[in-house]
Amino acid sequence: MQQGRMSFIFLLVLLCQCGVKAVVLTTCEGDTARLTCGLTSQVITCESDTASLHCDQGHIKVLSANYGRTNSATCSSGKPANQISNVQCTQSSSLSVLSSQCDGQKDCSISASNSVFGDPCVGTYKYLDVSYICIPSGATIKKQSSCEGSTISINCNNRFIKVVSANYGRTNRATCSTGRPANQISNVHCIQSSSLSVLAAQCNGKQACSVSTSNTVFGDPCVGTYKYLNVSYICHQNNQFITVSAANYGRTNSVTCSTGRPANQLSNVHCSQSSTLSVLNTQCNGKQDCSIPATNSVFGDPCVGTYKYLDVSYTCGPS
Repeated sequence: MQQGRMSFIFLLVLLCQCGVKAVVLTTCEGDTARLTCGLTSQVITCESDTASLHCDQGHIKVLSANYGRTNSATCSSGKPANQISNVQCTQSSSLSVLSSQCDGQKDCSISASNSVFGDPCVGTYKYLDVSYICIPSGATIKKQSSCEGSTISINCNNRFIKVVSANYGRTNRATCSTGRPANQISNVHCIQSSSLSVLAAQCNGKQACSVSTSNTVFGDPCVGTYKYLNVSYICHQNNQFITVSAANYGRTNSVTCSTGRPANQLSNVHCSQSSTLSVLNTQCNGKQDCSIPATNSVFGDPCVGTYKYLDVSYTCGPS
């Protein structure tokens, strides 16, 4: 079920990039809807299945990957508790394996199996979680570094910025080390996990941006260490943004999101929440990517006792 939803989301990304405007997304109650007009895709593949990465235009660049388990929900259907209880299962070589087989290709298929990745947690039912970007033809990944206390400036001229990776911290002793005492550059395991999201929020979709390389912007991941910001980005021509045209949180048929549900949770097919569209518009319009939980806490409960789903129609186009 999870694999099917992620594959559908991946399809949405391709549709936007290829210029197809209307997208329809259905998300079961309790899951998270992801609307995207960006260039980044995520694919989650259960153990023993095959992951398929595809770029209709351009080529694949894998950003992150893990073969293991970091939550108890993904790929859990029909599995006993002892096979999904270990949620700290990571395989550090996952990214290098994916990168070596998929980077630079338009299509790449790889088995989510112990024979490919090794077994990082024997007895646990694992899955492969991959995030990758489709780099448009003619675009290259550019890199910049900026020392703590200075400002990084990214300029794509008449194209648009897409940040691929970022870290504010320190992973070597050489960068931004001139005149610094040894105790300020000795910690080379300093990583700020929120760096990418912070920089993406300030730069993605713009033609130029300037960001202060400082603790006030990124937080301080290693007090006493003199840090720097490492950024990888591309300049691309696609600059599409979300516009939600229709949305309903409720139930209008007895088939959608019905697997395993009793009849009394599916019988009300006249369930609609009038405020759904305004909620989606507020949270998603004008963005390239938007995730929103399909839950009562977000939309309210229009029909108590009915198992609901979120139905969204949106377009990808210029802002």
